[in-house]
Amino acid sequence: MKNPLICSLFLTTFLAGGAPIINAVQAEQPILLAQSVWKPFASRAGGFTVLMPGAPNQSQETIQTKGGPIKVQLFQSFRPNQAGYVVGYSDLPANLIKTPSDVNSFLAGAITGFANSSKGKLLSQRNINLGSYPGREFKLQLSQGVIVKSRFYLVDRRRFYQVFVVTDKEQDLVKSIDGFLTSFKLTKNSSAARNVPKENLNASLQKAVCAQNWTQAIKVIDRMRKVVRDPNTQSQLVAYRQQLRGLENSNVPVPASVLTGCTAAR
Repeated sequence: MKNPLICSLFLTTFLAGGAPIINAVQAEQPILLAQSVWKPFASRAGGFTVLMPGAPNQSQETIQTKGGPIKVQLFQSFRPNQAGYVVGYSDLPANLIKTPSDVNSFLAGAITGFANSSKGKLLSQRNINLGSYPGREFKLQLSQGVIVKSRFYLVDRRRFYQVFVVTDKEQDLVKSIDGFLTSFKLTKNSSAARNVPKENLNASLQKAVCAQNWTQAIKVIDRMRKVVRDPNTQSQLVAYRQQLRGLENSNVPVPASVLTGCTAAR
């Protein structure tokens, strides 16, 4: 992909939509909070959960790009004189990103577009992952001491997520900023579950076991472990994988009668 889509989508919408700029720090009386302001927020349509400092405001915009119109969903929550916390997502045009090289080009281009649209200076960036999905974390320096710390994720090469904080009090809010960014998780309703046909892993595992193809069965177990989040199920998969490894190493045929669900094991 020679010309990756430059997606300054969310920050452009965020700034153009009249979002308040973080004000200079004012001396105020301390306020004691009886309980944390951070509450879980879930978007079923967006397929994610995140901790937000209060119920976020939701908005939608349509951005015209070279790849066609893209709808942007934004969730914004602000703490006066502290920071703005924002999550955004958008579904990209089909076949826009086809190869691993395209993924890298897209993420790099998205950061460039984000920085250019905000006239910010890129201070740092690093590769990250959200489970098995690629992403980038980076920080921008804006004017008047304001910084943006953000994480981008690309899920199944179709859904693009941005999670970012805008603040002029980074040193005072390190824990809050990191807690917000790391709290972002995908749910079962993410685009990974909705838009991409998934292999029936149970059927694939059954087929491999009945054929006594232990190597293939172990590969299926490894794929299962990438999509299963329940700790108990993860433990069961690890134990089952160890059993399969033992069968693979022994190279001894297993009687068909002990293979559940296999009518004719070889």
